[in-house]
Amino acid sequence: MRRLTFKGFLESYVKYLAAEDSVDLTRLASVLHGEPRLAEPLVLWAVVTGRGARLAELLEESPLASEVRAVDRLAEAGRLEETLAAAGPELRPEYAKAWRSYVSRRDAASRDARLKLEARERVLALEAEKGVTRYLMAKVLGLNPGNLNAFLVQGNAGKLSLDKVFRLVRYLEAA
Repeated sequence: MRRLTFKGFLESYVKYLAAEDSVDLTRLASVLHGEPRLAEPLVLWAVVTGRGARLAELLEESPLASEVRAVDRLAEAGRLEETLAAAGPELRPEYAKAWRSYVSRRDAASRDARLKLEARERVLALEAEKGVTRYLMAKVLGLNPGNLNAFLVQGNAGKLSLDKVFRLVRYLEAA
C-alpha cells in the first residue's frame, strides 16, 4: 500500500470540503465564499501543486490572497512542512490543523497496528487467566479461527480489524 502524501491528502480533503468532485481552481475559489473551512486546505493544496499564484489571482486582493503568497514563499524556501509541523507564527493555526489532520490520517495504520498488538498482550493474559479456548472465542465472536490464531501466535496485526480485537478483549473480560 502506498504511503499517503500531503498533496494527495489535501486534494481529497479539498474535494470533500468543497463538496465537489473536481479540482478546478476557478470552481473551488467560487465555492470558497460559502465554505469557510475550505480556505486553508485550498491554499495549501494550491501551493503544494504549484498553483498558488493562480489562486492568488483568482482571489484578487482579498486577505486570503496575501496568505496564499505567504504560504507560497514558505514553500519556495523549503520551509512549509517544517512550519506547519511546528505550528509556526508565520501562519494562522488553521494551517497547522490541516497538517495535523494529514499526519493523523497518514499514521493511522501504524497507530492501529500498535493498538492491536497492545490488545493482543491483554488477550493472551486473559486467555490464560480465564481458560477460554481459541476455538470458543472464534465461534462466539464469529472470527476466522486461522486469523485469530495468526494474530495471537504470530502477532500478525493485519489478520484482525481493530474493532474485532476490541470485541475480543471485551468478551474475555466479561467471561
